[in-house]
Amino acid sequence: MKAYIHHPVSHGIGAVTLSALLAAPSALAQDAAAGARAAVTFAPIMITGEKLERELKDTASSVSVKSGTEIDREKTGSASVPEVIGDVPNVVYTDTVGAPIIRGQDTQGPHNGQNVFWGGTVPRATINLDGHYLNYNEMFFGATSVWDLDSIEVFRGPQTTSQGANAIAGAIIVNTKDPTFTPEAAYQAEFGSYESRRTSIALSGPLLGQELAGRLAVDYSARDTFIDYKNPAFQKGRADQDLRALNARAKLLWLPESLPGLEAKFTFSHNDINRPTQEAASAPFDKLEHSAATMPTWKQDTNTSVLDVSYALDNGIRLFNQTQYSLSSVHRITGLVNAGDADVRQKNASNESRITFGDAADVISGMAGIYYAHTATGETLALRGLSLFDDTKQALGVFSEVNYRLTDRWTLSTGLRYQRDHIQREGRSVLTPQALDYDRTFSALLPKLSLAYALTPQWTVGGMLSRGYNPGGVSLNLTSQQWAYFKEESLWNYELFSRASLLDDRLQLTGNLFYMDFKDAQYNIPVVISPGVAQSYTINAEKAHAYGLELGADYRLLDNLTLKASAGVLRTRIDEISGNSDYEHNEFARSPGYTLSFGPSWDVTERINLNVQVRRIDGYYSNTANSPVYSIDPYTLTDARLSFRLSDQVQLYGYAKNLFDDRSPTYMQENRGIGGIEASMTQPRTLGVGVKGSF
Repeated sequence: MKAYIHHPVSHGIGAVTLSALLAAPSALAQDAAAGARAAVTFAPIMITGEKLERELKDTASSVSVKSGTEIDREKTGSASVPEVIGDVPNVVYTDTVGAPIIRGQDTQGPHNGQNVFWGGTVPRATINLDGHYLNYNEMFFGATSVWDLDSIEVFRGPQTTSQGANAIAGAIIVNTKDPTFTPEAAYQAEFGSYESRRTSIALSGPLLGQELAGRLAVDYSARDTFIDYKNPAFQKGRADQDLRALNARAKLLWLPESLPGLEAKFTFSHNDINRPTQEAASAPFDKLEHSAATMPTWKQDTNTSVLDVSYALDNGIRLFNQTQYSLSSVHRITGLVNAGDADVRQKNASNESRITFGDAADVISGMAGIYYAHTATGETLALRGLSLFDDTKQALGVFSEVNYRLTDRWTLSTGLRYQRDHIQREGRSVLTPQALDYDRTFSALLPKLSLAYALTPQWTVGGMLSRGYNPGGVSLNLTSQQWAYFKEESLWNYELFSRASLLDDRLQLTGNLFYMDFKDAQYNIPVVISPGVAQSYTINAEKAHAYGLELGADYRLLDNLTLKASAGVLRTRIDEISGNSDYEHNEFARSPGYTLSFGPSWDVTERINLNVQVRRIDGYYSNTANSPVYSIDPYTLTDARLSFRLSDQVQLYGYAKNLFDDRSPTYMQENRGIGGIEASMTQPRTLGVGVKGSF
């Protein structure tokens, strides 16, 4: 039902040469023999984000995995998922608030800014937290806690075959820890720069013999914004530009002795989040000051319930059912009257049933399932008057996968999903005389095919073909005051992959080489209507493509020293876009040519650990127009953490994020309120200390 990580140390994607991945098997075998010794080694990584549990070496998709152990050991000072996955190759966050860019695709979808209210949202990727697919506001303005986690799986490339719509760019699967029948308790407290603070606690243990267990996890984190709003006329009102997040989660696990094979788990989570729209500065950017008169903030509360039930039959067949229900309330606060305050209230219910059979050792294994979701959203926007919208989305997915071991070395995997999305949106806006009555149904067949060959028991190569899809939608052209419709987008994804465990399992290598061919890709087009007045709407590009690779290595150089590295390379191009021919031959927005990460984790003594991570992000354009004035230069960030274990139960630590205080723009745009450019910035140097422990 979830990903179980059996290794003590990270298995992230690392930077190696392609020749190393494709080296002759005999040479690798000689290296392994020469380096053989009795020592701590890496254990297999289990992946479950594609609805089947299997090892990373048997997974064709490009995926990075971070275990809860790794996060606790190396990511202290990071309170949310975006902070933890910042080193994943070809995944970029261009603001401290926002959604990731995966392989050049903006996962928030084609809409941004106020256009989200006109046309609703159609995200390109999903964050799945214990079975709950985060909605747009949760993903973009939320703060998914990384306290008491089991694992995070970051998939790059289309995952619509396994995840359904809104996963054309990828998927992020977050698995929290389950209740245990052995009593456990953990705590954490941090303090640092910008009044940053964090307090966390987790309790787990039996409630009724060996049949019922419970777990409670609470995490509170906050810090002041690092932007100074220097305009004396700044209107704060009820807006709060500081960042704050309260995450609470309770779980019950029932294993009835009278029904062997039955497992039932109930999860309830509550999230109370406050975020500014962005953390951006006006020129000169490195002073981290802004001359704006307002900065809207977003406050949201979400309550989610998830019921998981599984039953294992004696013949190797296992039945699963997951029911999820969530209520979300979001408030946009500007500090000014009739200047963009908004309320968004959403109800979401879903159910997924599936059956699995066999395992990786069997000749035939696989799964089949059906998924249904219903989302109802009511939106109110006070901007130059009142705009009201009701939005209803219904999604149906029927999916399956079969894995066939042709021989001891060859494995063929086939997957297919039928996806149907019905979108209804109706309402009115003071900015157009036309009422909106949008009612469209989109459907797609989404195949996936992979063929893997085991060169040796420790080294696998193969190829994969998969299709991605995202439904169409509607946006508002303020110039013409007309509603503009855009088509669904799709892509074919072609990949070659390699997985290797060498040097007696002391070196883990992964690599994926990909090419993505887009049809009717969706792009948001910003337009300056007059000085200080701008708008945006969405159109389709008939043809576009992207290609590149992700490489990774974890090397246990010594028993007390692990080296980790990652590299992503990306090239993008819009080939045909008749709706705006000026954009033809341009790069995708916010698509760096490379992303690099390197860092050691060194146990200096049995009690002292030093962890360092250096990330390098290549330059890119902020917008689809590739405007030079909004171009971003390459930048480098360095994080470090030093911990001292007082005992098996208590640890003291200190951390430095952005150690060398690199103050680089990460995204630029025109701010019509100030009549100039604003730039989202890297978080400046942040120092902190903390204590954590268990009992």
